[in-house]
Amino acid sequence: MTWSWQQRDVVGYSIFTTDFDVEISGAKLCATLAPGAQALWQEQIRAFERATELERTRTGLNGLAAVDKVLGRHPDIAATTAVSVLVDHSGSLRGQKAMIACLLTLMVGDFLERLGVKFEILGFTTAAWRGGQSRRLWISKGRPANPGRLNDLMHIRYREASDPHGATPGTIYHLLRSGLLKENIDGEALFWASERLKNLNAARNVILVISDGAPVDDSSLAENGPRFLWDHLKAVIEDVVATPGFSLAGIGIDHDVGGLYPSALKVDRLDQISERLPGFLAGVFG
Repeated sequence: MTWSWQQRDVVGYSIFTTDFDVEISGAKLCATLAPGAQALWQEQIRAFERATELERTRTGLNGLAAVDKVLGRHPDIAATTAVSVLVDHSGSLRGQKAMIACLLTLMVGDFLERLGVKFEILGFTTAAWRGGQSRRLWISKGRPANPGRLNDLMHIRYREASDPHGATPGTIYHLLRSGLLKENIDGEALFWASERLKNLNAARNVILVISDGAPVDDSSLAENGPRFLWDHLKAVIEDVVATPGFSLAGIGIDHDVGGLYPSALKVDRLDQISERLPGFLAGVFG
């Protein structure tokens, strides 16, 4: 891949500053929790595990046949394929939708581990609502027109391809924390995931996006126009799809992503995952 910020500027996208962007591991997110918040989070995890136990078992069992199907068609998949699972952490992803996103990620990770492929699990949101430090800096400089992206990114590495064991780590349960979920700048997140995959030097690269809606960041949209983030996401998608060896798939949570991603699945309820996810993944990788 040969993308650069200059190439993305061609479609009208720019960034006011990257000085306040954050990239953090899932493990280090735990350190941001106060003792009271830690106790609440642990209770949320227990509630999630109780609510999803049966569906997790069903999805795992249904996934066995789907894994066998893929391995039958591509016995060398472990040696040829790398995958990035990119999970939207938008503020609208709360309650039941957060549980769906969490269960989807867990079960996709389980599927990929059984295939034996290299894979990463990444999350994206913003560090603040309504622009954060980026917006304050913009204001201090006199509010120049068309400033570009005007919020502080937060990109999360839950699982890296170099991790030797395990499917989805327990740190993915941070998805259940409503305080972590803010705004979503999808185009830059997709670019980030793509660049990380490129560095793995695999012959086949798959990015699977889990999302519940279009990109939204109120600060950036207010100053650059309502299509600013959407047009950038579409441009990055076009670049990824056009790159040899790269493919895209999307899972929409109560949201149809079929207009964005060549392979798409829509999930509205927890009890649909065991029925729909294994066959979808068999199609993506088979």
